[in-house]
Amino acid sequence: MKKPLLKLILFAGIPVMVIIVLFKINVYLGIAGIISYIAALVLFNMTYIYIVKGQIEYRKGNLEKAASWYEKASKSKKAPINATVVHGFILFKTGKLEEAEKVFLSAVENSKSKDDTNMAKSNLALVLWKKGKLDDAISMLKEVIKEYKTTSIYGTLGYLAIEKGDLDEALEINLEAYDFNPDNPVIQDNLAHLYHLRGEMDKAGELFKKLIESNPHFPEAYFDYGQYLEDCGEINEAAAMYQKALSCQFN
Repeated sequence: MKKPLLKLILFAGIPVMVIIVLFKINVYLGIAGIISYIAALVLFNMTYIYIVKGQIEYRKGNLEKAASWYEKASKSKKAPINATVVHGFILFKTGKLEEAEKVFLSAVENSKSKDDTNMAKSNLALVLWKKGKLDDAISMLKEVIKEYKTTSIYGTLGYLAIEKGDLDEALEINLEAYDFNPDNPVIQDNLAHLYHLRGEMDKAGELFKKLIESNPHFPEAYFDYGQYLEDCGEINEAAAMYQKALSCQFN
């Protein structure tokens, strides 16, 4: 018997049959059965209730409360690894690097699939970078991306490769990222900025134009474009981009 069907029978079919029998015996027994069933459902799904509450607080910008709810969710044996990773990411965003590292390491150790392991490692790499271990972060992401390719990881790896300063290696990585997703603003910004650093101004200008037309919502896009415009002697236009960068929300 397939697992979804078996779960449906266990969690819906059998309880409904029991409740029907209880109603036949006594109305109050039937009502008690319904209440007990609802209570059991709530208890069984508390992990997901915690996750939803965490999502709500995160959207409100209440990162401390969001972290608290995700921590509760991640302590459950039924919690998906994603809940643990999100908990770690919120800790990372609030500057709690040591705590975030412990959470990500726990996620790596407890992952039950290769994808979950790689998802956790891709976030752990962010902590390594912020702790000054840039080479370790890049090495980890290179290993991850061999078998777990996502736009987010390509964006992070491309950015860190530029930070390292080896512009030839950075170009190889960012061209691969652009080939993977040419429409992603972060990937576009990375490559355009890299072209600028390499002195390939025509390529940089063309890609920056494409990027800005998409109205990106992160400040680096406008700051990097501002630097490009400044080097091109377009001071007023550069100042406008810097001002726009300041109006964006910093993550």
